[in-house]
Amino acid sequence: MPQFQQWSVFLTTWQQLQVRKQRSLIVLKACESTYNQAIPALIGHSQVSGISVNIPELGLDGIADIQPQQAKQYLGRSHNILIYQAIDEFNINSFCALCGTLVAGGLAIIIVPDQQAWEQCIDKQAKGYGYNQEKITSPFRSWWQGIWDNHHGVMILSAQAQSEAEIQTYQSLPAIDQFKVDKNLRLKPDQDAVVKAVTNLVSKEQTVFCLSGARGRGKTVALAAALSQLAKQGVPTIITSAASQSASSVLQQHSLEYSLNSPFIAIDQLLELVPKASQPAQLVVVEEAASMPMALLQALMTRYSRLVLVSSQDGYEGSGQGLAIKLPLIARREGFSLDYLELTKPMRWLAADPLEDLLQQSFLVKQLPAVAKQCDLSKLSHSVVAGQTLIDQPSLLEQVYSLLTLAHYQTSPQDLRLLLDHPDMSIHIWLNQQDQLVGVACVMAEGGLASPLTTAIARGERRVQGHLLPQILAQQAGLATAAGLHMRRIQRIAVHPDIQQRGLGKQMLSQLYDYYCQIGQIDCLGASFAAEPEVVRFWLASGYFPVWAGQRLDTATALPSVQVVLPISHTAQEQTKLLQAHFFYYCLALEPTWQSPLAKEIIELIRPCFKPINTAFLTDLITQVGGAKGNIYAVKPYLYQRLLRAYKLPDTSQVWLGN
Repeated sequence: MPQFQQWSVFLTTWQQLQVRKQRSLIVLKACESTYNQAIPALIGHSQVSGISVNIPELGLDGIADIQPQQAKQYLGRSHNILIYQAIDEFNINSFCALCGTLVAGGLAIIIVPDQQAWEQCIDKQAKGYGYNQEKITSPFRSWWQGIWDNHHGVMILSAQAQSEAEIQTYQSLPAIDQFKVDKNLRLKPDQDAVVKAVTNLVSKEQTVFCLSGARGRGKTVALAAALSQLAKQGVPTIITSAASQSASSVLQQHSLEYSLNSPFIAIDQLLELVPKASQPAQLVVVEEAASMPMALLQALMTRYSRLVLVSSQDGYEGSGQGLAIKLPLIARREGFSLDYLELTKPMRWLAADPLEDLLQQSFLVKQLPAVAKQCDLSKLSHSVVAGQTLIDQPSLLEQVYSLLTLAHYQTSPQDLRLLLDHPDMSIHIWLNQQDQLVGVACVMAEGGLASPLTTAIARGERRVQGHLLPQILAQQAGLATAAGLHMRRIQRIAVHPDIQQRGLGKQMLSQLYDYYCQIGQIDCLGASFAAEPEVVRFWLASGYFPVWAGQRLDTATALPSVQVVLPISHTAQEQTKLLQAHFFYYCLALEPTWQSPLAKEIIELIRPCFKPINTAFLTDLITQVGGAKGNIYAVKPYLYQRLLRAYKLPDTSQVWLGN
């Protein structure tokens, strides 16, 4: 819609949306009238139940101010207004998630700069990307403004229109009472189908029930009703989450309305429970299953014979579309049958909702087009594109983001901004002879840090924005000089599902290596990822060296992070050998702390990569630790072995050191 310069003209349009009980987005150009005149006028005499973000000074009754990272805590609740101050910080994930709490007729307000163009405004994310005030541009924000400028559900209010705002005499926002959970409320037919499917699951063996649907479709209410029936039958259930306990608290919140006692158990703890034969629970419900690594799903199937996987097609922790592609392969391998049900009718708002249409058009994945399976992989074209190039080619942008979402279980709308805005991100694409996207890799420039800073990082005294891999190798692996290497970290790599299992992924990595060798001034390539066995095998088979792994397992994935590198320069080759020496001894101390079966499998995969260690490297390693620049875990096993030999003590533990 065009920008409204007069309050009276805007009011007529907004009232038409209210009569139809449609949700809408109002863009306020920040001015003196925004907080003391425009927002109070929009609220009018309504009974407010809402959320504001980044506006602690707002101080309106019924509106709780939160930080963007707190948005997950409010999933599953109902609000009639959202006010998001997007000048200081705009987190797309939190904005989309909170929009999902707005009921029919609800209002989303986003506040952007008036005098300065929003795409030139530096916020928290831009600072994190390394921008400064003198040089800032946001292709993402420019692109999104282009979408909302032409969308029927968006109204933009100028400073002039806001200064004319007057409080209306009627209740402008819908009451929230009617949307509260009522266990006596009759479920919709498709929700009844969910209850029936879940309760029937206990009579089956080796079965996974997949429940999917966009936000606001009533998945959680239907599940709570089903668990209530199972509780009455004495069937024990467990709730877990692939994202975090806060994600699962949405189901737990509804479960309290039904007086349930389904415990929440973190996914890493769930995998450590008694074996499948003892059957600790008849049924396990996994919230946000789309953000779960496939290796964890497979591990759950070896322990529990009845699973309910809940995912959102518009998930902000991961998309259910990738899950739908990969799950059947695992189910067949483990001998499980699959049942599917998708909820399509919105419960919290009406069909054809303008706000939902805006979010889907902006941030959500469309169907990835099929490609010719017989394409000649030797004739693919490889090129590097920038974020602005993707904006100028909307079809290519859609394909790139869709492919990344399908391939990576934790891709979210916030990654779209990273893709378009980050100045250190290079987007490599591979097209077939029909100019269809078949592969994509996102590569981040990192490292090249100065020596005083690298030492401070290794000692844990400093941490800088970005530079994930160099800082891990300096601070955790204990090699300060590694942060001085000019690295290119492969953040994402994805192959179109129609042509997978043909070696294209390895071919893409090989071409990336050749590309950066030709550029020059690059010391090494690398990656950091959650160590699913299949993913580890892929990187090892592509010639990458494992040089570090996280000491603690991630509570959401029950997997360690693993870092791999492929040296290019002579300096990087020497540094890689030293990193391998660090990793060799570190793993001796690490292995007993990794209790997860999946983590132990990772150890077995990387064990063959270890080679005899040159004494000079050990000397340097101990020097690093002695200078407070290294990780004591890296030398502890070596010193222990020297102690045993010095005092001729027996050693009954398994030792990798040899003589």
